[in-house]
Amino acid sequence: MATETTVQVPRTILSSNPHADKKVDVAADARRVFDVLVKGGLAIVPADVGYGLVAIDPAALERAFVTKQRQPHKRHAMIGSYALHKELHVLPEREARMVELFTQDLDIPLGVIAPMKADHPIIRKLGTETLARSSVDGTLAMLVNGGAFQDELSRLATEAGLPLMGSSANLSGKGTKSLVEAIEPEILGVADIVIDYGKRKYSYPRPSSTMIDFRTVELMRFGACYDVVQDIMKRFYGIDWPNDPAPKTGVVDQ
Repeated sequence: MATETTVQVPRTILSSNPHADKKVDVAADARRVFDVLVKGGLAIVPADVGYGLVAIDPAALERAFVTKQRQPHKRHAMIGSYALHKELHVLPEREARMVELFTQDLDIPLGVIAPMKADHPIIRKLGTETLARSSVDGTLAMLVNGGAFQDELSRLATEAGLPLMGSSANLSGKGTKSLVEAIEPEILGVADIVIDYGKRKYSYPRPSSTMIDFRTVELMRFGACYDVVQDIMKRFYGIDWPNDPAPKTGVVDQ
């Protein structure tokens, strides 16, 4: 059952839950969210790796940053898709194939850090300040293969030529949330629309995405499906990565 929670804010007036038939309508829900985002709103949305807090408008993204109490060194990530990754990221053939193997062949969600095409129209629309908070040394982090809702929302933003940015829907350092009910009141209160699809697919032993810097093929964060990622790196590429040191905590520093 899909439910929708709305927060009473002056900028957005939303209708009641459209799912009286108890069905999830990803396309309709993504369109509702997109319509809020292009008007400068913030949205809490479902991904397979937990709930995210996303925005298009730079002012809304800054509001999210402040509400989350993020430290200056933390970066926004792009909420993307495999198609958008191929359009915006630049990787050698071997590393590009790694991303394809994980996200397409094996259907694993993945945080991809890679050099970006700085002159791409979507990147240019980030603006100088937002870009500075979203990139390091010419790289951009992007959640790829985050699930059907994320893919559809990313498609809408990409077709409109707009950057869809965000991070997990939680206070910084308090862990990615797999249930809307677990999201802190401060985060819920800043959102203009909340799409609640119940408990997310990857919640144990960790939510959030495993993140890799593909410039150096370096593990940057333990996350969902890490044991599979670890095995494939060893099996296919001869790369040894450590075991997850705290697989039962469910806490990821976001």
